[in-house]
Amino acid sequence: MHEWAIAMSVVSSVEKWSMEKNLGVKKVFLSIPSLSMLEVEVLIEAFNTIKKESKIRDAELEVRVRDQNFKCRSCGNVFTMKDIRDQLDPILRDYGEENPLHIVPSLITAFAKCPKCGSHDFDVDSSIRVEGIEV
Repeated sequence: MHEWAIAMSVVSSVEKWSMEKNLGVKKVFLSIPSLSMLEVEVLIEAFNTIKKESKIRDAELEVRVRDQNFKCRSCGNVFTMKDIRDQLDPILRDYGEENPLHIVPSLITAFAKCPKCGSHDFDVDSSIRVEGIEV
């Protein structure tokens, strides 16, 4: 259900922007982190449903899932989900789709550590961004 809340926020934000600029919107480019585990098809379906009642009813949504980035607060190492995948495989395998990271992605620091220094103290870039708007 997160997909519907996110779609509602995207439609609202882009609609407000388009009204302020007095421009029509053809396409919205959205970037989501892989850790968000959002279902892209559901997000697009939600966007398409919600936009019908808005000023951006003709807009199309393009979603890009970007590799998750992390930055260790202890050593400064920047790493990605691929770098710690082996640490997460057991929890993903044992719990499936209802794993704790799907519910609360910020818990990743409890299950993974920096591959360079072993610290569990790292920043998680979990931002969902409108990266562009085609008018």
